[in-house]
Amino acid sequence: MKKIIALITVLAMCVGILAACGGSDGGDKPAGSGAAPAPADGKLKVGIILYDDSSQWAKDIVASVKVLADALGVEIDTAIGGTDPSVTKEDVQNFGAAGYNGILNLHPGTIMPELVDICEQYGMYIATSNDPISTRENTGYDEIKDNPYFAGEVWEDETVTAAAIAQDMIDKGAKNVALHGFPFGLSSQMDLRLEAAKDVFEKAPGVTIVTEGLDFDKAGAAKNIVDQHPEVDAIFSSVETISTVYQPLTDAGLADKVLLNCYEPGEGALEAFKDGTVNYLVTGTCADSAIAFLLLYNAMTGNRLSQADGSAPSIQMSYILCKTPEEYEDAVALCSADHPPYTYEELQQFIGPDATFEAVKEFAQKFSLEDLRARAGK
Repeated sequence: MKKIIALITVLAMCVGILAACGGSDGGDKPAGSGAAPAPADGKLKVGIILYDDSSQWAKDIVASVKVLADALGVEIDTAIGGTDPSVTKEDVQNFGAAGYNGILNLHPGTIMPELVDICEQYGMYIATSNDPISTRENTGYDEIKDNPYFAGEVWEDETVTAAAIAQDMIDKGAKNVALHGFPFGLSSQMDLRLEAAKDVFEKAPGVTIVTEGLDFDKAGAAKNIVDQHPEVDAIFSSVETISTVYQPLTDAGLADKVLLNCYEPGEGALEAFKDGTVNYLVTGTCADSAIAFLLLYNAMTGNRLSQADGSAPSIQMSYILCKTPEEYEDAVALCSADHPPYTYEELQQFIGPDATFEAVKEFAQKFSLEDLRARAGK
């Protein structure tokens, strides 16, 4: 976090001094807020909270957000939320104390009401992407949807994608299937994937879920599946599998005999696709993070978008589900850190007082491999 923790005390003192002098960020903050003053250099600052900062997933997200941020003069910093919600809360607290103006959170879920409370204390806005909170129970969504500091959520349709993968596995002859990934309850995003696939498998005649290898040790869980269930012919995973499932399958001589999917693919994914070890690659999540940042920027600059009832935007987007190496090559070429999915010119029409939730939603929901190809003139 670029030594953010070490700077908190000094920055917090500066905030207090500026506040005592009547400093403000010049924007229209809701009444009663503890709005943080603008940084001395006049730049807006946004903290992005990620699961990690080294995976291809993280690199794609940061690069896609920076297309807008760099064009608009917004400084970006990152923090790692990990699997412990208390770490994410600490990240938000630290960004607030350091005078940041906004948070893009890849770790929503049940702690969002607490995060919004922290943001309100600091006059800091927050938007989420990747993981839906409005569609899940016990997330406190009703508590925050009308809060002026909640700028909105943008999320992928996990159910449709996971169900499509599971059904295609069945159509290709899968009978003995296994589930793989983190345990239920850690992430609503991953829970949705597992629940949707599990529902398809359980309803399919002649299909048996032989085991649920759900563990924080994803590589160990994959090895147990392969070692203990040689009859398995499909593994549905809620996570990235090149670094966890690939090697156990290869070691067991099952590299091209077991159907396998992979979310947020990174290094080695194309090779695994071409040699038949992986059969489905799901990518494109950086697109919804770019749209979420757009919502956040509008809120930070006094143009918070809202739905017809006044609540914060909730926009559902689609993943890119690749079933061939050629589709994945196109997806990477058009939607990755090297080639972000949107240009500033495409997004600038949705920034400012004339922007509307309906227009942003319509544009965002066009996202697909076909949309990428069309905008690239392919």
